[in-house]
Amino acid sequence: MLAHILIQQLSYYVLACTFIILSLANVLIKRGQYDLRAIRIPSLLLILVTATTSFLLIPRMDYLRETALLDGMPVALSPFANYFAILNTLTFISAIIQIVCCGLVAWRLSKPRLA
Repeated sequence: MLAHILIQQLSYYVLACTFIILSLANVLIKRGQYDLRAIRIPSLLLILVTATTSFLLIPRMDYLRETALLDGMPVALSPFANYFAILNTLTFISAIIQIVCCGLVAWRLSKPRLA
């Protein structure tokens, strides 16, 4: 539960930073820095995955957790345990995708460019 809250709070910063990087890259591409096109797809994928996790998956998991607690049982013993496990797996996979996309964007931005 604490990890989901942390991921959700950090996702706001990731979304803001990725949006800034993508906006600056688009401005520089229009001014002739065509090698920055390589960060467009990973940045868009990062925005999509982060927004999906933060605004769809984690709130749904919080709802399932609260519903189970109102029924007086933990999530693992509730009727929604399988659904919660699927959402938890999707959240973990999206966290891995976010790490890979962040690494890919950082790697592509750190390549030396011709002046």
